[in-house]
Amino acid sequence: MSEEKFEQAVIEKLKKEGWTYREDLSNKKAEVLEQNWREILNDNNRIKLKDKPLSDNEFDNLKLELTHNKTPYDAQLLLAGAGGVGTLPLTRDDGSQLEIEIFYGDEVAGGHSRYEIVNQVTFDKLPRTLGHNRRIDIMLLINGLPVGHIEEKDESRANQLSAFEQFQKYDSDGMYKGLFSFVQVMFILSQHSAHYFARPKNSMEYNREFLFGWRDDDGKDISDAMVFIHQVMGIPALHRLVTVNMIPDADNDNLMVMRSYQIQATRAIMDRMRVMENNHLVEKEGGYVWHTTGSGKTVTSFKVAQLLAALPRVRHVLFIVDRVDLVNQTAENFKSFAYETFEKRIQVVNGGALRKALKQKNGPSNIFLTTVQGLDKAVKGGLESDERMVILMDEAHRSASGDAVAHIKKAFSKTTWFAFTGTPNFYSDDVNDVKTTRSVSTYDVFGQRLHRYTIKDAISDQNVLGFDVSYYTPAIEKEADSDFTEQELEKAVYTSLPFREAVVEDIRDLWNENHSGPIEMGVRQPNQFHGMLAVSGKQAVVAYYNLFKKLAPNLRVAMTYSRDEDNGQGSSDLQESLKTAMQDYSTFYGTHDFFSNHDPERAYLTDVTKRIAHKKPYNRKLTEDQETATPQRLDLIIVSDQLLTGFDSKYVNTIYMDKILKEGLLIQAMSRTNRTIDRNAKPHGKIRFFRKGEMMEERVQNALVIYTQGGNDTQPDQDQLNQDQSEMEKVLITDDILAPKKAKQIQNLIPQIEELKTMAGEDFSVTPPSEKEREHFVQLAAEVNHSVQRLVQQGYKIGDEIADVDAQGELNGQKIALNLKDDSHFSALQARLNVVNDKLPAKKQIDLTNIQIAIDLYGREIIDYDRLVELINEYMKETVDTKRAEIEKHIATMTDVERNEILDILDGIVSGKYRVAFNTETLDKTRKAVRSDQQELTIRRWADDYHLSGNAIIEAYEAFLPGVGLNDNPKLKTKLKQIEKEEKLGFFAIADFEDDVLNFFAKL
Repeated sequence: MSEEKFEQAVIEKLKKEGWTYREDLSNKKAEVLEQNWREILNDNNRIKLKDKPLSDNEFDNLKLELTHNKTPYDAQLLLAGAGGVGTLPLTRDDGSQLEIEIFYGDEVAGGHSRYEIVNQVTFDKLPRTLGHNRRIDIMLLINGLPVGHIEEKDESRANQLSAFEQFQKYDSDGMYKGLFSFVQVMFILSQHSAHYFARPKNSMEYNREFLFGWRDDDGKDISDAMVFIHQVMGIPALHRLVTVNMIPDADNDNLMVMRSYQIQATRAIMDRMRVMENNHLVEKEGGYVWHTTGSGKTVTSFKVAQLLAALPRVRHVLFIVDRVDLVNQTAENFKSFAYETFEKRIQVVNGGALRKALKQKNGPSNIFLTTVQGLDKAVKGGLESDERMVILMDEAHRSASGDAVAHIKKAFSKTTWFAFTGTPNFYSDDVNDVKTTRSVSTYDVFGQRLHRYTIKDAISDQNVLGFDVSYYTPAIEKEADSDFTEQELEKAVYTSLPFREAVVEDIRDLWNENHSGPIEMGVRQPNQFHGMLAVSGKQAVVAYYNLFKKLAPNLRVAMTYSRDEDNGQGSSDLQESLKTAMQDYSTFYGTHDFFSNHDPERAYLTDVTKRIAHKKPYNRKLTEDQETATPQRLDLIIVSDQLLTGFDSKYVNTIYMDKILKEGLLIQAMSRTNRTIDRNAKPHGKIRFFRKGEMMEERVQNALVIYTQGGNDTQPDQDQLNQDQSEMEKVLITDDILAPKKAKQIQNLIPQIEELKTMAGEDFSVTPPSEKEREHFVQLAAEVNHSVQRLVQQGYKIGDEIADVDAQGELNGQKIALNLKDDSHFSALQARLNVVNDKLPAKKQIDLTNIQIAIDLYGREIIDYDRLVELINEYMKETVDTKRAEIEKHIATMTDVERNEILDILDGIVSGKYRVAFNTETLDKTRKAVRSDQQELTIRRWADDYHLSGNAIIEAYEAFLPGVGLNDNPKLKTKLKQIEKEEKLGFFAIADFEDDVLNFFAKL
């Protein structure tokens, strides 16, 4: 389907969703939109302007104000304004001063707000382009301000990534200046795909990782553009998207747009509150949101807190966490996301400060952040309130444990509770084969589940990684007496020196294999990622720390535990051990003396976490000499419970577990490793278990089942009911939640590598001769490179034989090896990939820094269009068979329809129809004309087959819009009724005719 036809369908759909199409402003130069904005300003500010329209000088001054919009962040602040009204200052020609209203955030689908569409607007005065004109597809205007920019792509000729790059080109050309600096969100549409993203702050910041699809309320991907438009771009949805659903990021001077699941969860909470407010009810259990770890709960919870604080009957919002460090961290994030006018209303409080604040009956509503322990202590000390408030609890699976929630609920009698968690507590669900050990569920404490976004969803959206899990059993555990009780096993094996030495030696010996980067020209850079070792109790932390100093002195190791962890030897000895480790750390890295801080342990932990997360000042890229002179890198952190929840770093790729966990706590610990970064370097988060491998394998699968499917207060996925353990493992691997077995991956890779050798030689020393072969080689080699890197990161050494498996994944007694000799052989493939890629025309080359997306981009072969124009012009000069044959060879990879267009033009050259040399633009126009003629011929043939009037069917096709049903297209419906009447069709014939004609039109 042509882009023109699709664009027409998009406009018609937008009209039905509340937009007004301004044909008078379309197909014009961009300057006409400025005049339109001027007219709207005059109309909306008529009273302020005292019926005296803006003069040319006054309007020029308003346009000058727009030069302060350096980034979308600046524009968002201007749109937000004060009290929901965005304004610009104006000094009138007579010297009077006033604020001109430009945007009404709260007047959605009414009031002063106007919603207009323009298309095919031309920019001919861009400051940073060598081209003459830039023509955009569709711009969405609210009150004359362009807030949304749409680019469409014909799926048969290009894909959405080229549109992404087109936006980037527009930005680098200087399009988003002045009036167009208000563009907040960009949309990429084709008939069967739709994506959106927040406009980056400059052309260098475009990142495909922030290109989002849309999931509906049931979590299903929306690929139909018309459904996407209805859910995302209609009114009031689009107005809310560019206001309520935008998050200013002050720390980075940037703008974020919420993802579908964040928007839906926010809406669910607000709807729940409105139902209570409208019915004058106070229900303590508001509900909970289940969003998997790493999905952006901080952004969602901030937006919810902000909107709740704006409700007229809500006095304050309390945001509760279970650790002091999380209070401060969350407060910093919230303030970064807040508008300047709201920032002062975000306050960290202890019990005393909260008691004082709640006594103040006037003033704005605030967001108070505190710990559940601190609030519980204050309640036990007599704090209570009967004001209407809302409590938001973070990490509710652990924050709501014990009696604290019950105490607080009783003291705050008119407070509604909402919770956020990545791992809710569930009951078992025997019907759906979900086994848990919980006696109290999250549902019991907080009420109904309002929204869910699971690990499976997040991995599918590439927001987090799946897991590569391995199990190592030290010899002392294998040889242990099978009759040992758990207590005897703990004493004889797990706390023994031989067991712990075996763990340290395993981590040490496999360190380079597990923590190096991807293979780049035969070399893996060491120490690119950090590890965590989780152990059972403080005493074990100390013991392992001392063992690493002895057995692995080259690894840089730190240790930490929280004050409330209680296990093993006396607390004074443990405190001394922690002090020694802190001094070791401070001496090695040259930090300040932590013991000079008011809270030394907190200062130490903050420094450690910043170092592992590569946050300032530990985000510098150092040379080897610099790293030696002023060490920055920390290799391994040993913990007991601390940092196993609520700590994120994309540079942690492995967690080692000498610890028994299950269900939510297990998933939380595993999830320390699954933050995304370069997928060649980190395809999965790695988990290595040292205790009870068989039991932990079962627990891992069970935990993943729970947190992809849910317990008995969720709605399970119908296709995952009643599956046995092996079937569930297959599902987890298929969904990339668990890494596939290495042998299975090698089986798939062997024929692909053989094909590459056929094209480039056994040693990859040959460049494929034809351009078509080169394109195929590059696409396949890029895919193989990505897959081999994944294997290497899972611990496979190129050239080694490993145990093979059968179709069911069971060991078959055979050995298998990748058909690459060693790392050098693989690097030869990488080198040939780079060489061949460089030999391709620029627009056919793939981005080898982001291979997987590039494979998707070049999944279809795209011809060299400039070369095609040259060949056609050469044929026009000399119409000989050899030149025609060269053209036909060049267009061999086109679709049949596209190829026939070119062949028709060649016939026209022979007949004398075309005599003037083509350029890319005139060739496109000629192809469109040919396509139209061919389309008309196809329509007439179809009409003739059905004994219908060809002219009548052509007129009907002109009214047809893809993706728009007959009832929503009155023009087409009227035309078909006219044909049915003229042809005297019966009742059943009419139904068949309408179905047939719509199916036929959809295929054109």
